[in-house]
Amino acid sequence: MNKNEIISMLKLLEDPDEQVFELIRAKILADSDMFKTYLENFHTFSLNDIAIERSEILLDEIFMTDFENRLIEILNTSNANLLEGTLLVEEYFNRDADTDSLKKEVDKVIHSIWLELNDQLTGIEKVKLIGKTLFEQMGFKKYPVKGFKPEHLSFLNCITHRKYVAPNISLLYCIIAQEIGVPLYPVAMPGLFILSYVDAELADAVFAEKNNGSVFYIHPFDKGEFINHQIIEQYLDEKKIEKELNDFGNMSYVEYLSFYFELRILALKHKKVNGFELQYANRIKEIFKRI
Repeated sequence: MNKNEIISMLKLLEDPDEQVFELIRAKILADSDMFKTYLENFHTFSLNDIAIERSEILLDEIFMTDFENRLIEILNTSNANLLEGTLLVEEYFNRDADTDSLKKEVDKVIHSIWLELNDQLTGIEKVKLIGKTLFEQMGFKKYPVKGFKPEHLSFLNCITHRKYVAPNISLLYCIIAQEIGVPLYPVAMPGLFILSYVDAELADAVFAEKNNGSVFYIHPFDKGEFINHQIIEQYLDEKKIEKELNDFGNMSYVEYLSFYFELRILALKHKKVNGFELQYANRIKEIFKRI
């Protein structure tokens, strides 16, 4: 199909007949790679409201098909790479995001930490190094609690503006931990974004009582401060959560990425922001559930 034939077909999107649209839709989606660029240009320059709406629907469907395939590929990989998954999720919420540049910025953070790593460092010292790099050397700061906006959850904003809320700074910690081989994992505890250093053998040696494999805990939101068991138990009492600390398991990185995705969707719902992200959210949730 040549250029003129493609443009003629796209012009049929202006036809109000739904049957015509369905025929054109099927052809475009069957060969989306060929049509995508033309469709983007058509959507930008068309003055016909029906055609603009339909081309947007088609572009959304093309994006979603590609997005779902890439997400499934990442999640099905053994030891799924959290950074790759995070960049893809960011693309879902912001298609204009330059994820290549974003990855380079994250790699700079990781490289800064790598430069100071050595085999003599203990687990505690490695975790402290992450915090020192992020908060002292790179100047990451909290967003104010008041005036929360959905974009504050963005990983892109966290890296480019070096400002964070609890979910995305915890996500950054996990990305760094995976890349440098430090066993830090999110704790599946409601309302408190803490990470645990997991070493079942060491935990059994240190603690006489039952344990969940966690040796120590940190609170990334509070500049990566170490948080003792008593403070966490006090939090559970205050929130009337009838569980002990050792009853809470750790989340895998894929589970946390799924949780992070849902938090971003909930933030949009809370602010009553409608659009593509909410319309297709259940499809993404189903993919996470199947993995």
